[in-house]
Parts: sequence; C-alpha cells; structure tokens
Amino acid sequence: MAQELKNHRMETTKDLILQVFCFLEEQYSYTHIFQEKMDDTFIEYLQVTYINEVKHREVTISYTSGKVYDEIRYTFTITITRTPYSDLEDFFSLSEYLQSKGKDFSTNIVKDFNEQEAEKILEKLAVSIKENALEIIEGNQWSGEYYPRKD
Repeated sequence: MAQELKNHRMETTKDLILQVFCFLEEQYSYTHIFQEKMDDTFIEYLQVTYINEVKHREVTISYTSGKVYDEIRYTFTITITRTPYSDLEDFFSLSEYLQSKGKDFSTNIVKDFNEQEAEKILEKLAVSIKENALEIIEGNQWSGEYYPRKD
C-alpha cells in the first residue's frame, strides 16, 4: 500500500509539472526528460529537466520528500543552468533569487501530500519564472544582474 501511494504521488507530481510548465515547450522550444532517484537522502525524488540546446539552458523542476525532524516535507525547487556548465556562475536558483528580492514563498507541503496544494505551489513557481527569470529562459541574458554581489 505504501509503495502504491508513493507511485501515485510521483505520477501525480510528474503530470502536474508537465501541465504547469508546458509553456516552456510550447513557447520557448524546450524538451523535457525525467529522472527519478533512489537514495538514502530522500524518501522520494523526481526531477523534470527542460532542455533548450540552442539557448544553452536547462530548467530543472525538482520534487523531493524527506523527513525533517519528525515531519515529512514535500518540496519543490527550480534551478536554471547555463550549458555547458563550467562553474557556479552557470547556476541560477529561483528560490535564492526570490529570497534576495524579498519575494520568496514556501514551496513545502508538510505532513500529508495534497495534490491541490502541490498544483498551487507549481503555479506560483511558474508565475515567478515568467515574472523574474524570463530573459534567462529566453536565452537573452544570464544571471549577472540578478544576484546581488556578496564580495
């Protein structure tokens, strides 16, 4: 029963990601690949990576579940990588950027996975990408002017 529930969550999450982020394929010519990992770090791990070789970009939407203290947390994250990746300057974390601008929000579901809550989080992430990182996705700019310098 537990394995069936896990499989259902993973399939539901994959479908939600494909539904919410279809604009990457339809408007910006990205293609997607899936990756599921099994390791001791996470209970569940799913990664959908949208790739645009012409624009040298990879947009990765990750879903993980793990135990934090005594609670199970289901978490969504987005990163954008400039390819070919050579150093940290080629990596853009949407949550770090939003946090630096005071626009961050929770991307966690605590205790029980809820499909409607997952969809709301993914939709907020999609809107955040469109409002805050569209030039990066379009391939017109990289993150040089996005992060405040800390040195």
